[in-house]
Amino acid sequence: MTRLLRLSLLAGTFLAALATATATHATARPTDLPPREVAPTDQATFGRLVLDNGLRVLLVSDPSFNKSAAALAVHVGQLEDPLEATGLAHFTEHMLFLGTEKFPDEGEYGTFVKNNGGYTNAYTSSDHTNYQFEVRHEALDDTLDRFAQFFIAPLFTPTFTEREVNAVHNEVMRHVQNDGRRIYNVMRELYAPDSPESRFTAGNKDTLAHADSATVRAFFNAYYSADRMALAITGAAPLTELEAMARRHFSAIPNRELGPLHHTATYQPRLAAFRLAQVEPVREVRALQLQFPLTATRTNFGAKNDALIARLFSHSSAGGLEHALKEAGLALNAGGGIWDRTADYSSLSLSVSLTPEGAADLPRVLDLIFGYIDFLQHSEFPTTLWEETARIAALNETYNDRGEGARLATALANQALFYPLAVAERVPHVWVAPDEADYRNILNQLTPDNLIAVFTAKGVPTDRTEEFYGTAYSYSEDTGPAYQRLLDARDPADGTFALPRANPYVPAAPSLLVERPTLLTREPGLTLFYAPDLEFQRPQTSLRFRFVPAGAAISPRETALLALFEASLGDALNATADEAARAGLSFNVGVSATGFDLTVTGFGDSALRFARETVDLLPHIAPTPERFAALKEGYLRTLRSFPQTEAFQLANARRSAWSNAYNFLPDQLLPTAEAATWDEVAAVAEAFFAAGTLEGIVHGHVAPETALTTSRELRDGLDFAAVSEDKLRRPRELLQEPGEVIADVDTTAGVNSVFSTQLFLPGADARQRAAATVLGNFIAQPFFNELRTSQQLGYIVGAGSSSSRQTRSLYFVIQSSTHDPDALRERAETFIATLPAQLAELSPEAFATLISGARSNLEAKDKSLAEKAGRFFSLAFTYDEDWERRAATLAALEELTQPELVSLLTNVLSGPGKRERLVLLSGENHTESAVPATFTDREAWKTTRQFQ
Repeated sequence: MTRLLRLSLLAGTFLAALATATATHATARPTDLPPREVAPTDQATFGRLVLDNGLRVLLVSDPSFNKSAAALAVHVGQLEDPLEATGLAHFTEHMLFLGTEKFPDEGEYGTFVKNNGGYTNAYTSSDHTNYQFEVRHEALDDTLDRFAQFFIAPLFTPTFTEREVNAVHNEVMRHVQNDGRRIYNVMRELYAPDSPESRFTAGNKDTLAHADSATVRAFFNAYYSADRMALAITGAAPLTELEAMARRHFSAIPNRELGPLHHTATYQPRLAAFRLAQVEPVREVRALQLQFPLTATRTNFGAKNDALIARLFSHSSAGGLEHALKEAGLALNAGGGIWDRTADYSSLSLSVSLTPEGAADLPRVLDLIFGYIDFLQHSEFPTTLWEETARIAALNETYNDRGEGARLATALANQALFYPLAVAERVPHVWVAPDEADYRNILNQLTPDNLIAVFTAKGVPTDRTEEFYGTAYSYSEDTGPAYQRLLDARDPADGTFALPRANPYVPAAPSLLVERPTLLTREPGLTLFYAPDLEFQRPQTSLRFRFVPAGAAISPRETALLALFEASLGDALNATADEAARAGLSFNVGVSATGFDLTVTGFGDSALRFARETVDLLPHIAPTPERFAALKEGYLRTLRSFPQTEAFQLANARRSAWSNAYNFLPDQLLPTAEAATWDEVAAVAEAFFAAGTLEGIVHGHVAPETALTTSRELRDGLDFAAVSEDKLRRPRELLQEPGEVIADVDTTAGVNSVFSTQLFLPGADARQRAAATVLGNFIAQPFFNELRTSQQLGYIVGAGSSSSRQTRSLYFVIQSSTHDPDALRERAETFIATLPAQLAELSPEAFATLISGARSNLEAKDKSLAEKAGRFFSLAFTYDEDWERRAATLAALEELTQPELVSLLTNVLSGPGKRERLVLLSGENHTESAVPATFTDREAWKTTRQFQ
């Protein structure tokens, strides 16, 4: 199970799952919330009840849902770990998946969910644990039966208790090169040693060495109680049926009458000193993080001061902290947010990605940070920002897709646990009324004596070693000039800082457009598809455009220079993008070897306006020498850090580099990036945009005439020469002969080895697409059960199906800190060879379930305008206007037989036409693979291959 990260220190962002959960003592009453306007096509109905055992239940019925789902949140987490077994809460989460009295087979639940087209997971956080799943609608009742038994009668089998310690250990070792985790562990060592926050709550084989079956059961009995739980069930069934399922399956959970948990914030006492930790990272990181403990922020969910303050610290426009740091040449980006650690206390963290100048002058960076804090403390309440944000939040609550499946159920279970049940589903979205007193209270806690700072960079002085990941760091407490300088920092009052201006992208009164016919236009340099919104009935527009350049090839040099252009474009868009986001626009702008992509969704015509302004900006991008140097330096650090990427991700990147004509690895890009000048970047960008074509889809509530006019303006703004299709640079994939095995063999920095293989189906027509979906669902859980749960080879163990424009394939991957790649391959292939027989042995009922699970995946409906626009774009331009593609795949699915799939799986895995792409990487302490590598010079080898 994936353990939820508690804090992303490097990015300065915080877990969305935690942001949705607030306090058991929430002060806003249901009657305080403004009424919610319901979109015309919103068919969701909500139900809520409290079972006799005290379990809180939130139900959502919506016939448009693609999958049914459920999640159960328990008010117990890592802070309850005993000193003698840190990680026990996380370990208990793992153990609940490994058999119950009613369903004793440890793999039965996962196999049942996967075969029914589903997904299951769990995570453990500071003060809660959440278990979730999603399945096809017809399987919901039976899955709930299995799921509920986790909390009624888990087995905690001694054999699997011993084995699962290895799984937890491997999960922890997966992150040994993750600088975010390493920094958090350093901070943990700086906390008050008697605080639960100071414990290594992930757990490993040493901290859990004595966590036997009895220990886990004792923890479960001490903390798992129905009155500390909340359940969310979402599905297409009527509320009456969902309620009946909840009562039938969950009423037997024991109520031990434990009551809510409370915690005291003792982890970071105030101290009249500048507390600074300096951390040596694994990757090329250069960052400063500041952490301030706060009193509880969950309680005042109606005022949303946590979100408001996060926006103030993160906004990129003029007057903001990030803008000031950039203007001073000190930072690449900056941001902040509030983490609701528990119902009783929170913390605010600020994160700054530093330039070399910023790293060399931390006092100046801190001057600006505390100057901005002083500015906020003495400025008027940001009423305009609050009102604009509230307005967009109301539009989003009404018109944005609320999501579905496990993700929605997870959030709703947390909200039902921590908020008034009558309004739990609305809490993340609704802004009730400003509360300036609470706003001031939070800001007034941002003082130097309430701070721990962490500076992360290569080469910092270190004299300590963190216990579990071996991170080198140092720590100091300066009570003299450094601390006094923080106390003296003030707003410079010279216009450096200002509250965000009124947002020009906030829509006036977006309205629904009368239904219009679909239009299609083609002309030189422009292909445009227009689709009015006939389904969602929401006053939004989503557009996707791609400029496809001319040219048959691209070099690593061009790739690196285009990446620097993309970074410069993103930087130039930063302030505008911040305003757009606050106005409810979502967007993505990217530059790659095969095109310039622009995707925007927003209310009314705001998406079109943003697209025009973005294209208008392209010719005028010209960062100052200092700014370009900072952007370049950040890109270089990213490239240089690539070897520290997780082993299974390295394997994927390596395979992609030789399977695609225009993909390159960072070591190929570094020489160009290191020597790059802005003039070179501008020249490559000019050549990139010189000739090509523009492809687009506009979907939603703008008139087709407006869509066409805007599209032509974008084409004209790009100012390129139109060329024919045969002159365009399209993605090109490796052609692989039947019977050919391609092996990429190497070593990797870090403790993990990886076995990763991709095996191709003979084609990608409708029948092969349907077969790949069924086989991907079938192989996933048995592979996981055997090699992860039974053999305990590693934490990252996965199998499934994947697709590209021209192919369908099956993949198998294992990442391990304990086994070398050849051992992983031998064990994996031994088990993989048994899969055809396992498929052949399925009963007719089990095979029918597999087909139904695949059908539920293929029939999944688009959940938003943006998602539908993306599908339209893919069908139009990737699959040559194959509008009936999904219908053809579904029709083929109904014709598949069990013997046909057994034969196909056998041939894919071991037949004479087997096509395999194998990557074997050995960790630094493991034996290197003895498998002969297909190539030693990847690029030279690529020149001998065909791509299409």
